[in-house]
Amino acid sequence: MIRQPPPLPSRAPVKSDQDAIIPRGIAARIASLQLDQVGWAKPAVAVHKPPPIPILPKDTRSLPEYQTDVVDEPPTEAVEPRKAYPPPVPPRWTRPKPEDLARALARCPPPPPMKKSFVSQVDTPPSPPPSPPNSGPPQRRLPPMPPPTAEPYQPPEDVASIDELSDESESCSECRDFAHVDAHAALYPRNSVTSLDNLAYDLTEPFPYEVEKARAIFTWLHHNIAYDAESFFSGNIQASTDESTLSSGLAVCDGYAGLFKSLAERVGIQVHKVTGHGKGIGYEATSPGLNVPQYSANHAWNCAFLDGEWHLIDSCWGAGALNGSLYQQRFAPMWFTSSPREFGRTHFPEDPSYQLASEEDGGSTSWEDYIMEPAGPTIFVDFYKLDLWPMALQPPSQTIQGGTRVVFYVFKRCEHMSTADSENFVYMVSVGNVRVPLEVNPEGGWSADVYIPKEANEVSLIYVTTVNGQDAKGIGATAVTNPLGRLSMSFGGLAKWTVI
Repeated sequence: MIRQPPPLPSRAPVKSDQDAIIPRGIAARIASLQLDQVGWAKPAVAVHKPPPIPILPKDTRSLPEYQTDVVDEPPTEAVEPRKAYPPPVPPRWTRPKPEDLARALARCPPPPPMKKSFVSQVDTPPSPPPSPPNSGPPQRRLPPMPPPTAEPYQPPEDVASIDELSDESESCSECRDFAHVDAHAALYPRNSVTSLDNLAYDLTEPFPYEVEKARAIFTWLHHNIAYDAESFFSGNIQASTDESTLSSGLAVCDGYAGLFKSLAERVGIQVHKVTGHGKGIGYEATSPGLNVPQYSANHAWNCAFLDGEWHLIDSCWGAGALNGSLYQQRFAPMWFTSSPREFGRTHFPEDPSYQLASEEDGGSTSWEDYIMEPAGPTIFVDFYKLDLWPMALQPPSQTIQGGTRVVFYVFKRCEHMSTADSENFVYMVSVGNVRVPLEVNPEGGWSADVYIPKEANEVSLIYVTTVNGQDAKGIGATAVTNPLGRLSMSFGGLAKWTVI
C-alpha cells in the first residue's frame, strides 16, 4: 500500500490594507517609533566582501629585501602608535650633574698654543716683537692692499662694508661692546642674593656666549666685593670660602679668584685658579746690575676656557685699586680683555702653561726676564678708560734723556677703534709750560716730535677734558691750538716720564 504524503499546512489568510487595524493617536506614534528602531521598514542589504589578495610565490629574488618580508609574512597584529607626550617644563635652575662637571673640570692646564699653520700665518700675520726705545712707532697689523684694477673703484651705494666692519669688531674681544652685560650684572646687589646657585643663574641666564657669562661675573665682583685692605696691611689675612666672601663682601686676590671660579663652574664654564707673582702694590722694578730677586708668589687670578679659547682674567685688579692704604672701587675692564702677552708683563704664574704664550710671541717668559724688565712710564687710570694700548706707548722706558728730541706715540687698544677727531679727545705732550698736541699718523695712531729741555724734570702725556666748561671730546686739535681767542681748558693725566 502506497503511503500518501501529508497535506501541506494551510497558510494564514493575508489581510488587505483595508482589513488591517491601523492604530491611531499616541499608540500609532509609539508603534511607528518602535518599528523605526528595529529597522523593519528597511530590507537587508547583502554585503559583498572583496576578493582575497593573492599570495605571491616563494621565489622573490626579483624583489627588494624590504618587500620580501612584507609579502611573505604579513603582520597579523597592528602596531599601536606611540603616544606623544608634551615635553616637561624645564626647571628655573638646572645645575650640571656632579659626575659630568667633575669630568669636564679635571682637564689638565692649557698647554702653550701651537704654532699656526702656513695658511693661517698668511691670513693673520703675527705681531712683530716690541720695538726698542725711541725706534719709531710699533708695527700694526694692517689689511693687505687690494690688487690694482684696470677701472677705478666705485664705492657701493649700500652699507655692506659698514656691516662687515661691525661683524668683525663684534668678534674682537678687545673692542666688543659689553655694555648690556655690565648693566645686567649691576641688577643683583650682594644683600639680595640668597645662594651662589641662584646668583650664578641670574647673572648668566640671559646670555648665550660663555664670554658674556664670564663678563657678567667679572662685573658683579666689581660692584659687590671690596678689597680687604685692613687685613692686607695688618698681615691678618684669614682663609675664606666662597660663602664667607659672599657674606662679608670682603676679599683679597685669592677670594676674588675663588669666587669667580665657583660662580663660573656652576654654569658649566671650565676655570682654573692661578697663583703666581703680580706687579701690584709695593712693586718696584729691579735696578740694572743687581741680582735677580728670588721668586715669590703674592697674587692669584683665573684662566678660563670661553667659547673655545683660553682667557686670562684678573677680577681683583678689575674691581678696584689701592690708593695708599685706602681701597678705591674702580672698574678696569682691561683685566678681562688683555691679551696673554700684555697680561704676562704684570703676572707671572707658577705653572708656565698659564702664560698661554705662543711661539709667535716668543714662547714662555722666564722669571728673570719677567722680574728684571726695565720700568716703563707711569700710566694713570684714564689711559685705560680711553681704550689706549699700554704696550704701544712710546717711549717705553721710564726715563727720557734731556736735551734731545723725542717722538711720542699713542695707539688705541684695537685696530677697529676709530681715530677720528669726532670720537676722541685731544692728546698733548706737556713739558713745563709747553703743550704740544699729538696728530694722527699713517700708522693708525697719534704722534708728536717734541724737544725735551735739559732742565725739565718730567714729561706728561695729557688730554683735554673740557673747553670753556664743555666736554672736549670731538673738538679736534685745530680748535684747541687756534690762536684767536682765549680758551679755558682743563686736563687729565694719562702717563708720565722722568727726565734725566
